[in-house]
Amino acid sequence: MARRHIGNSLVAVVVTGIWCAVMLIPVDWPLTSYLPETAVFPLGPVSADVQPGQTFAAAEPFDTLAAPVRVGGPLDSAVVLGTRLRLDGPRGSTVAESANTTVVSTDRRFEMVLFRFQETQSADRTYFVEFDIPRGTRWPVLLAAVGGDTNPEGQLFMQGIRAHEGQDLVYQLLRRQSIGARLPAWWVSNPGSIAVGIGLLVLVHLTSFAALHTLLPPARRRLLTVSILGLVPPVLLAGVYFVLLFVVL
Repeated sequence: MARRHIGNSLVAVVVTGIWCAVMLIPVDWPLTSYLPETAVFPLGPVSADVQPGQTFAAAEPFDTLAAPVRVGGPLDSAVVLGTRLRLDGPRGSTVAESANTTVVSTDRRFEMVLFRFQETQSADRTYFVEFDIPRGTRWPVLLAAVGGDTNPEGQLFMQGIRAHEGQDLVYQLLRRQSIGARLPAWWVSNPGSIAVGIGLLVLVHLTSFAALHTLLPPARRRLLTVSILGLVPPVLLAGVYFVLLFVVL
């Protein structure tokens, strides 16, 4: 009996540790939605002489910008790309440059490429992102664009000149954070969803405990109590995790 008690306690500790790690490991959380590839059209080829850019408003701090890119040429042909952030527009001051990223030609229509900035960029500002394509790049580069003014606060530019009204580059803003660090922002925007999700998981947990407690003989009820209650922390952490993934996002 004592060995079983110790074993169940260890299981509870291990599971709790795993979920704590899940809560603390940083991941890239999307801050804006992303259009499916079927809704976009290829823009380009773009180059150092035909440099694309896009204005956008950042509602939340971000540290990564993702964009669909297609590299022409044979499979595995590589091109090095980067991005530069300016304030307000194509003639604004530069506030950040992303690390260069190598993009390889594949058989897919577009590859989602992450451009990471060294520092987190502030919210509530208007930015202009321009794509840095080295002069003399051997293979053609195409970006994804969309019409219909899907981004009313933004505008596509080509070589610093406004493109057709209502056209925008396709992009997505992300921020690398752990679930624990991200939770306050979601709680502010979706407190009801998170509270309901956690409440339902706790209700299921307690209902299962009550049912098993009723069915088991008295000699095993005390061990059941220790085992079930020891799993409360990981269940709560799992609840937060899945509520964020499937309800908030």
